[in-house]
Amino acid sequence: MNALAPNRRVFAGTTVELRPGRTLSVAVHEAPGDTTVFLCHGSGGNKNQWRHQWLALTAAGLRVVAWDFPGHGESPAPKIAATYAGSAFADDYVALLERFGTARNLLVAHSYGTRLTLAALLAARPELANTAIGAVLLGATPPANFNPTGPIVSWPVFVLRLIRPWLAAGFAKLAWDKGADPALVAYEQEVTKANSLFMMQSLMRQIAPLDLARLGEIALPVRIIAGASDRLTPPAAGEALAKALPNASFEVLSDTGHQIMLERPHETTAAILAALK
Repeated sequence: MNALAPNRRVFAGTTVELRPGRTLSVAVHEAPGDTTVFLCHGSGGNKNQWRHQWLALTAAGLRVVAWDFPGHGESPAPKIAATYAGSAFADDYVALLERFGTARNLLVAHSYGTRLTLAALLAARPELANTAIGAVLLGATPPANFNPTGPIVSWPVFVLRLIRPWLAAGFAKLAWDKGADPALVAYEQEVTKANSLFMMQSLMRQIAPLDLARLGEIALPVRIIAGASDRLTPPAAGEALAKALPNASFEVLSDTGHQIMLERPHETTAAILAALK
């Protein structure tokens, strides 16, 4: 297993006009073969949160694609609320599969990205969806449609800016295991400061809808992994999703919070490689 990646950006993307009016930062590691691993981060995250897996998978000779949602990481952040609609993010994912997919595609996702993965599979034309050989979902959201509440949704953005340290501290308390590396937590908190609160509010107000009646159509093998101390998407959410899918497995990692690919990088990479067999 490769050594851990440093707490810094270890790979970068290039700007891609994915579809008219949608420009994202996309990183593609080319490799021979007909298999591609897609790495989809969560809300408020960025593609560099997959740095451990990126280094390990590319070193293993795999073709890998990772990208930043609009307003995240290296992608542009227009101050247009509709840019951050979940349905648009799902359409972005379908366009990424169209543009960068190969004959066999493994979909790996974290948190809000797990919801977008399911939405994209249901939105894609059947012949494209059928190229997905499996999915690995970390910190999965539950199989439900809901409207988030709380300050990030309802309070004015200028007020959110004033209380941003309080919001960040609250997120950290819910997201990380108490044994998480302090240097890792500090680095990720610093990176998150680049996220616009306008973007985050717009995203939370427009959560991607799921056609719950169609979840049974997603027959590919899905491995769902939860962190035992995750209080953002608790294990019960992942377990409920596993029960709603026809071919899913579910497991809980002890001493792990929400940021599973960062807190348990070796186990995450191992799960991805196992899904490719």
